[in-house]
Amino acid sequence: MKKIVVYSSLTGNTRKVGEAIAEEIGCKAVNFEDECVNDLSEFDFVAVGFYVDKGGPDAHFKRYMKEKIKNKNVGLFITLGAEPESEHGTKMLEVGREILEQNGNKILREFICQGAIDPKLIEQMREMAAKAGDKALHPITPEREARWAAAASHPDASDIANAKTAFRGI
Repeated sequence: MKKIVVYSSLTGNTRKVGEAIAEEIGCKAVNFEDECVNDLSEFDFVAVGFYVDKGGPDAHFKRYMKEKIKNKNVGLFITLGAEPESEHGTKMLEVGREILEQNGNKILREFICQGAIDPKLIEQMREMAAKAGDKALHPITPEREARWAAAASHPDASDIANAKTAFRGI
C-alpha cells in the first residue's frame, strides 16, 4: 500500500504531528502546497491533517481537500487551540469528516490534539476584546488566558505518541 501524509500547518504543530504519523506508517509527510501532492492517484492511503482556523481547515487547505482528495482510504488528524475533548474539538472532527466523506473517501483513522495558538492571533483577539470592552464576543478572561498557556505546550511528547498509536497498523 502506497501512503502519504498531507498537511496544512501555520505554527508547525500540524507538521510535527504529521511527521510523527509519517514515521509511524513508513512514508513521507508533505505540506499540501508542495507540487508533489497535486496528484494523489498513486496513493492508496492519505493521512490528511489541518489546524483549525475559524471553525475548520484554513480556506486554502479546505479547497485542496475538496479538489484533490477523492475516493481514498484516509486518516484525519487535527490540531486546535481548544481542548480536543471539548464540544469545539468534536465539531472540528465532524467538519473534517464531512469534507472528506463528501468526496467518497473512507476514513480509517482519526486523531485530534491541542496545539499552540499563533501568537499573532492571540494579540488580535486581545485587541478586539479591548476595543469592544463589555460588549466583547470573546472577552479575555483568566480561563481563556489559562487555556492559551496550556495550549502553548502542545503538541507534546504524549500527543506525538498518541498520534502514532492512532495510525499504527495502516
